[in-house]
Amino acid sequence: MDNKVMALILIVVVVVVAGAAYYLGTQQSTPPANNTTNQTNTNATPIHNGTNQATNDTPKVNITAQQAQQIAIDASADLGFPAKAHGTPVLFKWTQNHLHTWAWDVPLEFESGATKYGSFYVDAYTGEIIMNE
Repeated sequence: MDNKVMALILIVVVVVVAGAAYYLGTQQSTPPANNTTNQTNTNATPIHNGTNQATNDTPKVNITAQQAQQIAIDASADLGFPAKAHGTPVLFKWTQNHLHTWAWDVPLEFESGATKYGSFYVDAYTGEIIMNE
């Protein structure tokens, strides 16, 4: 085969491979893992307040708003920061570090310490604290 044809085929193959590598590299890139727990969840999408009733756009969850509130109050006390309820929990779709679930954002008023207000995120299926701020 002619050397010019071979060179042209080689150039085409290199361009295709480089293009494929670039495409795969940009499509499958993931943000670095975030190991801190005191960050605001920018992916939070509030859905509704106070109930665990399923609607067309929300799932049926296992933990009610009142249960989530008690879980958050108990967890806060376990951490040495007694708290009381400070508003109605809000159900939202929580996504962070490749974890996707429904969660309650439970606002609290702390009874001691420098921080007076904050919230705990309680998994609406398991009742686990998944984030606090």
